[in-house]
Amino acid sequence: MTHHVAPIRPRFRFSWLLDPCPRSIGWLDDDSWIPRGHRRVYRWAKQGLTAAFETVKPEETVLLPAYAPGGVTWAARNAGLDVRYYPVSADLTLPLAEIRQRIRSIGPAAIQVIHYFGFVDEGFDELVSIAHEHDALVIEDCARGLFGRDENGRLLGSRGDFAVFCPHKTLPVPDGGIVVSQTDARLPEAPPTWNWRHDAQYLFGSLRDRIPVDLVPEALLGQFHSSDAEEVAPEESLAGPSPLTSFGLARCQPAAVRSARQARYRVLRALLDGSDEFRVLSGDVYDGACPYGVVGIADSATARQQLFRELQTDGLPCEALTWPPVYRHEEVHGFEESTALRNQLLVLPTHQQLSWSTIGRIAAHVIEW
Repeated sequence: MTHHVAPIRPRFRFSWLLDPCPRSIGWLDDDSWIPRGHRRVYRWAKQGLTAAFETVKPEETVLLPAYAPGGVTWAARNAGLDVRYYPVSADLTLPLAEIRQRIRSIGPAAIQVIHYFGFVDEGFDELVSIAHEHDALVIEDCARGLFGRDENGRLLGSRGDFAVFCPHKTLPVPDGGIVVSQTDARLPEAPPTWNWRHDAQYLFGSLRDRIPVDLVPEALLGQFHSSDAEEVAPEESLAGPSPLTSFGLARCQPAAVRSARQARYRVLRALLDGSDEFRVLSGDVYDGACPYGVVGIADSATARQQLFRELQTDGLPCEALTWPPVYRHEEVHGFEESTALRNQLLVLPTHQQLSWSTIGRIAAHVIEW
């Protein structure tokens, strides 16, 4: 019999369907969990990111990190902006001196900063000051950091001009992108989207995680991959979240999510600390953190690919975020440390639905490898 495959991200709980009563998403308007400002929920984060970029005059330049999803670049291009890049170090930190020079030489109207995997770089406050000194908007990409705070207790997304979150990467819902404007700009409203095929495939994927695949025909379950693939192509029109997403978001409890993520991250990171073959990049967990997963670097691209495939073969969750450039390829490839991240970085998720036995199996596999 085939073992259950642990999902990369949390899955919709079928027990919620037994309680179909309408609920509001209470935490969406709670300043304890979402930064203050004008808030909107879209179907995809990249749609909200485009809306944020559209507050900048067309043909202006936005400065993006050299290690970023293709959807971020497409969002800027869809808003009519030119795109340039700044370097990211191989340990996921911000080289402030180099970024300052890029801002001075390029003069961007906006700069986007990714809080990689729910953690804030210690130089972020200084980068915000540098950007504002040059009249550039700051967009905080908190896609994988919903409900998280920095080490000073400040919510991720609370210090820039715009903040973007991607609930379907951290919560058990099929889509959703939250955008907060902390400027005078009002974000456009979007009607709910109903895509029965997408939602059905998502639910079938949730079912696959619970039932061995040899008991249910693959054709019945369908194929749904909750990866970053949908972020590569441009989105045609603005749309709101699906009803299934709104239903699921209303049933999520932020405090419980954050506590469970902290506990799983703390254990897995401690087990992997000191590994010679898999060097952990992400730091220690702290009060207020809502980590996406333990992030590490393999010795080479070949080693990363080998470990990735072995974990997948054993049914263990892992992500290799290659994030290939989709615009100005030569400039992006000029930043060698960002290229190393594409080739060698591996993420071991620690989401709230992972069992403790799965956490132990992940650690044992990486250590033995």
